[in-house]
Amino acid sequence: MDSETLSKSVTNPDTPDEANGVEADGSVTNPMHLMNWIAQHQADFRPPVGNKYLYSGKDFFVMIIAGPNARNDFHQTDSEEFFMQLKGDIIVKTHEDGRIVDHVVHEGETFFIPPGVPHAPCRPEGTLGLVVERRRPAGELEHQIFYCDKCHGLVEDNKFDCTDIVNAFKQAMEDFWADPERSTCPSCGHRIPKPGPFVMPEGLA
Repeated sequence: MDSETLSKSVTNPDTPDEANGVEADGSVTNPMHLMNWIAQHQADFRPPVGNKYLYSGKDFFVMIIAGPNARNDFHQTDSEEFFMQLKGDIIVKTHEDGRIVDHVVHEGETFFIPPGVPHAPCRPEGTLGLVVERRRPAGELEHQIFYCDKCHGLVEDNKFDCTDIVNAFKQAMEDFWADPERSTCPSCGHRIPKPGPFVMPEGLA
């Protein structure tokens, strides 16, 4: 995927998805009632990711993410990510030492992702989470990684210049799922399907 396709930069946010959040302009902003803001923008939380910018600062940005999401990619950056689960329980999958590990994050809990760790948040319907990420400088590569759900082998590591996460990641997923060659595991031949909305497995919550 080329930089022209992913042209909206998070470094200089000016997308409609950020228009209703708070953009840093150097001034002190008024306090905001978080749950009221979420209720006002409920219609904006759409799969496959379900995220919307709450705050767009110079050094970091904050997203609210609602379930259900419908994705099977892993995200990897060169910076830390902070999760806080506001409502309901989710699973965050991480790829560690060649295996996939499920971390259950309960309502009220926080979770920290170190730099360079591929991770996949799985959010059931009715859940709400807050995620804080560092503003990536121009030229820093973002990874969207797909692993085979049968043999866990690498199917694709899509690297691109950091862009508007809300729009760019959704389109990148759709492009992957629609391409039979890209979405077929080179190790076992299994094709990675476009997933439906995530449902929490019994016994994990």
